[in-house]
Amino acid sequence: MSRSVLSLPIPASSQEWLVRNGYRTVADIDEGCTDDGKDATLLRIKSLLSTSTGPNGDNNSNVSSNAWSLVQQRRTQRHFLTRIDALDGLLGGHGLRLGSIVEVVGDPGSGQTQLCLQLCVAATATVHQLSPAFGGGAGTMRAVYVDCVGAFSATAAERLCQDALDKISVFRIYAAHELMALLSSFDSICRVVGGSVGLLVVNTVSWPFLASFPDNIMRRQTLQAAAAALISQIASKHDIAVVVVSQAKATSSRQPPRNNANRSSSGAGNSNMPAAASRWPASMDGDIWSRISTHRIALRRGTGSSTQPAALGGSYDVALCGSSEYPASQGYIPING
Repeated sequence: MSRSVLSLPIPASSQEWLVRNGYRTVADIDEGCTDDGKDATLLRIKSLLSTSTGPNGDNNSNVSSNAWSLVQQRRTQRHFLTRIDALDGLLGGHGLRLGSIVEVVGDPGSGQTQLCLQLCVAATATVHQLSPAFGGGAGTMRAVYVDCVGAFSATAAERLCQDALDKISVFRIYAAHELMALLSSFDSICRVVGGSVGLLVVNTVSWPFLASFPDNIMRRQTLQAAAAALISQIASKHDIAVVVVSQAKATSSRQPPRNNANRSSSGAGNSNMPAAASRWPASMDGDIWSRISTHRIALRRGTGSSTQPAALGGSYDVALCGSSEYPASQGYIPING
């Protein structure tokens, strides 16, 4: 995927000129430079890029951005709805923003894998919300699912949406060095997968490091920090949403603040959760993944609405425990929904 011009190490005035004249990506610039009647300003910017970036606009040096370019970059980034009403509600009604990172933490059996599959299906079903970096217009995104614990279920994926299966690429990972190699070579993976990758899911990111270094916590944390840096780079460079599932501690007392929003039929903004369900899971990896995350989502097996447990057949409680964009809140996801 070609890089957005708003992330290039060029002056803000040049970025503004490119956006105003319809140049959204490095590919757009390259195409403009091959047309007849080339613009002198465009040629000058192209020359500037050739000295500061590598192929496809990759940085060759550490260049700072300014606040204007970051705001403009955020405004041009697109979202895709997760098609999970409660989760979309917690995320401001917009779903997942391309370029964002979401940490998901939950106890075993609290719906993490189901959530990951649903997000993959939602991403690959997105047609009308492709970002300009994908070329715009009609088309569908692809998803990359990194399975670190053997939790991916082809049967469950088929049950969710048969039409999306060929757009979800699954990689089975067993050890820390395999995960690091995959993240380091994500550019190549995108080329092999083909099309525009819009979502990367890593489930469960904690496990390869724990399996490889069960008795060496310092080594685990060092590699996890390196993996977090690679994940952050992938989200920014490729303008894709990244979801990392981390393993929960045995116990936790983390609880998000309750808001005063009225409960909706979707379960979003539910401020009347059962009193007994007062504890939320926290990652066994500490804050390694939350440091790079735009949103931190906690899951647990619950009873959902206290007024409709029988009709729902049970539910997963979901909480937005931390976010740089939206207030902390909670809701429920019907198991049979």
